[in-house]
Amino acid sequence: WRERINGSIASSRKIRGGNYVQIATVDAETNEPRCRTVVFRGFLPPRPNEDGSTANQRAEESCVMKMITDLRSRKVGEASGHPDQAAELVWWFAKSSEQYRVRGRLQFVGGGSFANDDDEFLARMRKEQWENLSDMAREQFYWKDPGIEYSQQAEVPEGGRGEDGTILPIPDNFLLMLLHPTYVDYLRLTDNFRQVDKFDEDDWTEKRVNP
Repeated sequence: WRERINGSIASSRKIRGGNYVQIATVDAETNEPRCRTVVFRGFLPPRPNEDGSTANQRAEESCVMKMITDLRSRKVGEASGHPDQAAELVWWFAKSSEQYRVRGRLQFVGGGSFANDDDEFLARMRKEQWENLSDMAREQFYWKDPGIEYSQQAEVPEGGRGEDGTILPIPDNFLLMLLHPTYVDYLRLTDNFRQVDKFDEDDWTEKRVNP
């Protein structure tokens, strides 16, 4: 599925909103589903070995999907409150009439709120993502708490930059959100082809199923 989705992404690269995906979690208090749209920001690159190489990369790591979120967002509590931090992502490619439903485990990387925030590789990925954001996207992390009664926003640093124009240090509420896929349900409507990929231990298996 990883090779297939690369082709789907390439064919939709010029479509506005082609990198928008839907991700669903479960509210632990009500046991109700919650779904929202987020931006897919690429796959996590290979984690370097001690010698700096990326040889013998584990199959699971090559498929980890990157997104971002705010520590104050409800999805963080919903995923963290689930025993498996389970979530499902849906990605519809209108140009090729393809759908990917990706189940897996959500992982958050922040500024000290999560167990693996001291992982140097993940911390570097978070920093790179912050610096690669548009100015408008960075500003959102200085807004008031989401979901509470509206009040006029306080002044925020323009573009998430200082007076000298340099990008400000990462605020603690900026999170790198990683989906570690374990199950992918693929459907192509042009010929009703459907395939299920499962990750088990150290590798993926695939099986064609009825649409």
